Amino acid sequence: WKGLKNAGREMWVSLEVLLVLTVVLSTLLYLVEHAAQPEVYTSWWDAFVWSFMGYLGNPGKFAPGDPVTLTGRFLWIAISIVKIMIFAVPAGLVASGFNKAMAKEKRDKELADYRIRLRKAFRRVSNKPLRDYLNTLPDKGGDKLKTLNFVPHNRPVAWLQAQRGIGLQDIIDTVTRFPEFRLVNKARALSDDSNDDRFMVEHFPLNRTYGCCINRHSRVTIVATASYDEVGMGWFAYYLAAFGGFNFVSKEVEADLDQPDSFFNISDKTSSANKTEFLADLQALAAESGKERPWMILLTWHIKDSTNTLDIHFASNNKAGNASTISDADTYQHLTQAIAAEMKEGLDFDCAESTRYPLLKKNLLYFLREKGYVKDFDGFVLRPSSEQLVFNSRRLEVAFRLSNVIDKYLEQGDGMRPEDQKIFSSGFGYPESEEKQD
Repeated sequence: WKGLKNAGREMWVSLEVLLVLTVVLSTLLYLVEHAAQPEVYTSWWDAFVWSFMGYLGNPGKFAPGDPVTLTGRFLWIAISIVKIMIFAVPAGLVASGFNKAMAKEKRDKELADYRIRLRKAFRRVSNKPLRDYLNTLPDKGGDKLKTLNFVPHNRPVAWLQAQRGIGLQDIIDTVTRFPEFRLVNKARALSDDSNDDRFMVEHFPLNRTYGCCINRHSRVTIVATASYDEVGMGWFAYYLAAFGGFNFVSKEVEADLDQPDSFFNISDKTSSANKTEFLADLQALAAESGKERPWMILLTWHIKDSTNTLDIHFASNNKAGNASTISDADTYQHLTQAIAAEMKEGLDFDCAESTRYPLLKKNLLYFLREKGYVKDFDGFVLRPSSEQLVFNSRRLEVAFRLSNVIDKYLEQGDGMRPEDQKIFSSGFGYPESEEKQD
């Protein structure tokens, strides 16, 4: 059946060609034989019936007499050749389709095996930079952080080839086939266009058509609006939300690679097939937060250069500065000041509320409020530099420090709850358990 389906279009086209040949040859046969034996070939239909029944061996003797002219006999030979083609061509096409179906089935099984191997390449591991930082704390991070392991940030394609024995085409085909993987270029995170390409594979959790949504019934929702395009952003946002016990929403999948849509700026004209589910999830998270006033923190990166040296930007206003996404200005000011102080003291980061990246009128935060998805909330944009997300080995420490400050000012120190710790011990990053569930 798969072979027939694979050959269906080619068979239809070939039959159309053969039918046209039959009509043309029948017409020529009628023209030459009607003059020689008009009582036998009284109309074009007689010539067509003779040609068509010749394909079937003339059962029922419906066909008129055979051609008698020399030209008619040559046409008879041509019609006999078409008769062979009518059976031989479809048979060959079906055989070819069968071979393609077998090859595809074999390739699908190979890619399923490569999928498992790629998952195992992302088996959770400990993070030494974060552990070194936690060891400097009085409680060394406490019991809940002692044994946490983390999904690797990415795996270089060259490493997968050398260490895992997976060919380049196999990596590309597996990543294309299974949307939980993504092929990215680390060079995109640098401002210098002359940098050589550095291809990596990213792995991420999926439970939505657009990516991932985790509801922890928190007042705070971390939203990564373009993880599919910003190297390392989804991974960073995932652990930032996990450390703080915050809700997590990330757009990991792009429905149309030829016309990608970031949800950072969104409007009624945004045509992405994932938009409706994405907005519904944000609305539900805000409604289920169980707190008086939800907060939404949008994450998107920026690329540092000679004129843009900040490590983290905050943004909550339009260009004119008169359309803030913040109602609780005091809390926001204390929060951003505390983040800036923590990042400067611990990591020597420069952070500031910046006018370099004002919010456009189509920004998601404005859209949610104006369209009534979430009316009563505070939100702002947090822009870490791509350098810190992609090339800084202490990126998990950055996420941990940020989560602690956000938790202190917006969640009153609730932090990671026992149920939140489950993501560090099962599911994403544990390929064996996932395979059992599948």
